[in-house]
Amino acid sequence: MRRARLLIGVVGATLVALGLRATAQVTLPDGPNRELVSCTCATCHDLGMVVGTARSREGWNGTIDDMTAYGMQITPAERALVLEYLATYLAAPSR
Repeated sequence: MRRARLLIGVVGATLVALGLRATAQVTLPDGPNRELVSCTCATCHDLGMVVGTARSREGWNGTIDDMTAYGMQITPAERALVLEYLATYLAAPSR
């Protein structure tokens, strides 16, 4: 019986630790229009998908095209601000 309780305790603690890690807050780099990008991108998916990706300006432009094709609602002015932020703060390293 003690073994079963110990096992349940270990499994429970592991699940809690994994759950906390999975819900850790992902934040975008500081910069102008960070909140706009956060609100726009987090509407449909986790920001980890954005932060974990580095693209060229052309790559981000294509990604924004893809997202609008999936139904993202964004004005042309907002689109320009989002693209500028992504291309500046989440840019792919230059070769």
